[in-house]
Amino acid sequence: MSKLSRERATLTVMRAAAHIPAAVWLPVAHLASLLLAARPPKPLRQWALNAQVVTGVRPGFNQRYRAQLSWFRNTVGSLQLGRLTPEQIRRRVHTDSHRLDALLASHAERGVVIAAPHMGSWDLAGAFGCIVGLPVTSVAERLPAGQYEYFSALRAKLGFQIYPYSQPELVATLADDVREGRAVCLVADRNFSRHGLDVIWPTPDGGRKLQVPPGPALIAQQTGALLVPFAGWFEGNRLHLKFGEAIEPKHGMEAAGEMAQQVVDFFAAHVADHVTDWHMMQRFFPGEIA
Repeated sequence: MSKLSRERATLTVMRAAAHIPAAVWLPVAHLASLLLAARPPKPLRQWALNAQVVTGVRPGFNQRYRAQLSWFRNTVGSLQLGRLTPEQIRRRVHTDSHRLDALLASHAERGVVIAAPHMGSWDLAGAFGCIVGLPVTSVAERLPAGQYEYFSALRAKLGFQIYPYSQPELVATLADDVREGRAVCLVADRNFSRHGLDVIWPTPDGGRKLQVPPGPALIAQQTGALLVPFAGWFEGNRLHLKFGEAIEPKHGMEAAGEMAQQVVDFFAAHVADHVTDWHMMQRFFPGEIA
């Protein structure tokens, strides 16, 4: 099978998965997770290595199983969001109402830039945001064979504005969206660009140097919006969202690095506490390759 054929087949599977009832796909996901945890493929081995760095403990079979199942829940759940009503989306998310009220007030007064790690379900979190008064703008990888267009259309139906990572002048465009009253929400623990901000990810062995995307800090600086980190993890059948303290923007690249470090400190604490909901199945820490 050619690469193009595989990519088109992937899109077909995505379309089909959007309509499979949970009573069917969830037991299959449990079984597949058990099998993959017993003989982990490279992505799951890489997750285990990443998890060992952030927790100081090498994950065993049960954690590998839970991590793989959480990945399935995020992936299939994202594909099926378009079938849910606003009330169903609300029921699937739990967060502190006082923190949410403060976030909504900040958004109305001066704008917010929200930064998240690859945890829980960022699509469900974004759909929830659109419903409660945070019209979400975000970015996505330009996937092949119609996959990007499929995901973008799905998210647009939920109220998202999505741009590709490759769009020219992306930071300026996102800053304009903040000024126009949208909440820019970016997954910000893994850097895809050549120009990241240097940070230290806190770990039990003292911390690891890496780079994170500069976008959240730069957009906050350009617009005066507050920078707010959040993390999400599954609790039973619901997604729990935890919002951190708002970070006041300051000017300059050194200040941008300090803002990014505050975001990473928040990420690291919640990733370590809920590592099986951290979907980092790619190389993350420099030199740590499965």
